[in-house]
Amino acid sequence: MSDIIGIGASVYDTLMTVESYPNEDTKMMATSTKIMAGGPVATGIVASVKLGASASYMGCLGDDVFGNYMFDDFAHWGVGTECIVRKKGVVSFHSVVLLNTTDATRTCVWNKGTIPEITPDELNYDAIKDAKILHLDGHQLKAAIAAAKFAKAKGVKVSLDAGGIYPGIEELLPLVDYLIPSEEFALKITGETDADRAAKVLFEKYSPEFVVITQGKRGGIIYDGQLRRYPIYDGPSIDSNGAGDVFHGAFIAGKIKGFDNYSCCCFASAVSGLKCAKVGAREGTPTFDETMKFLDSIGVTLK
Repeated sequence: MSDIIGIGASVYDTLMTVESYPNEDTKMMATSTKIMAGGPVATGIVASVKLGASASYMGCLGDDVFGNYMFDDFAHWGVGTECIVRKKGVVSFHSVVLLNTTDATRTCVWNKGTIPEITPDELNYDAIKDAKILHLDGHQLKAAIAAAKFAKAKGVKVSLDAGGIYPGIEELLPLVDYLIPSEEFALKITGETDADRAAKVLFEKYSPEFVVITQGKRGGIIYDGQLRRYPIYDGPSIDSNGAGDVFHGAFIAGKIKGFDNYSCCCFASAVSGLKCAKVGAREGTPTFDETMKFLDSIGVTLK
């Protein structure tokens, strides 16, 4: 039994670091290359495990080199693989990421491959029933909606990393307990121009327990009937790729730990900031003890 079940994107990444982005029709030598796995939900639940929660991934992976690597990487980080459906003869989701080390920005080129989405019939409903949180990212939408409806009926909390507006996402939003959109998502889905107002609109329209809007280097806001800002913890930043995914994984790990909503924001912000000091979203995610030591060093107490 896992605390967290994740349904969403899992990606094979080739991460190449460069000192500047290449011009069109030129060649450039990278300073390093790393093979790793990514994806909003996939990386988020790895972060949750590193922070002391238990988690399993539920989705489809191919039997190609990309799918095999992602399957093994989940196992390497301690994420449960028993709910993964393996598909033969397909190409799994993969991408190439260029990381500009001069300004810590990244550019991603992705290929969805031929891997089919997991269907509602392929979900492991027993695993969902036994979990505490179902974590979604808007990918695999038909299965995500079916899983969320089932989770709600069984008293399992539903968390959404709302980074992109996908067709049909409005059907999922009323099923979400922990709604954590990017600022871009919140403004687009509501039509508002102000994030504070967008948070209130989302809270009133979809009735989650709270709305947390992430704003990158500006920290973010939480609205649960009361509007508050949470901080970003400044530090060295060499790789922002996956920082948002890690934030979400850390937030739900904080909920598993029993922190209140605002403390979960602060905890997740610290984890995400510490991750940015290292290359690789999964390798760079700190442990729970490392995060608490950092927060203690700057005088932050979680509740």
